[in-house]
Amino acid sequence: MKINKTKKKIIIAAVELFNESGIHSVRNQDIAEKSGISLSNFNYHYPTKKDLVLAIFDYMTHVLVEDVYGNRKFIMEGEGLLITKSFFVFQQQFSFFFLDTPNIIKAFPEISKPIREQVEEAFKMIKGVNYLAIGMGYMKPEPPEFPGLYDELAAHQWRNTHFWISYARIKGMEDDLVLKGMESQYSLIYPYLTEKGIEANKRFLKKLEQGEV
Repeated sequence: MKINKTKKKIIIAAVELFNESGIHSVRNQDIAEKSGISLSNFNYHYPTKKDLVLAIFDYMTHVLVEDVYGNRKFIMEGEGLLITKSFFVFQQQFSFFFLDTPNIIKAFPEISKPIREQVEEAFKMIKGVNYLAIGMGYMKPEPPEFPGLYDELAAHQWRNTHFWISYARIKGMEDDLVLKGMESQYSLIYPYLTEKGIEANKRFLKKLEQGEV
């Protein structure tokens, strides 16, 4: 993704302010000041709030592809947990979006289709990780008497990750939200794990707590 220096500075400043105060409470003047540029310069690059939000969404998509989906190699190395962890990190980086997704989509409908496409991609990623985990002996096979169970599990996993930061804010959590999110995912998939999978998750959580991953 090619983006000039000033535009990237504006996007980074806007994301920080949106995370602090919400997308609808931040003025263009606030973003310009935080970016260290004049309002007229800001307006030259992003004439409307919509222009800025669409640019931020493009930037988010780039980061998602590079930092989360770009970790596909971890799946083949048996480290699918790193993908989940990287998504929790991504969610913290753009918390304003995950705290207010429905209203943002309503205000800027142009991003609704790409978001749906991202959701479908996330489902594919989660199901891919789960079925590879089955093949590697980390998860139990889907019970034949309950076809589609693991599709529903993938949906639960997605909801738990996408809305995790909202849940954490409501609960007043102030600890490491990435670690807490991974612990929540572990509790969700625990009934589906083999002993090997349980031990692998425990090792990963311990390394995460100690800052080794």
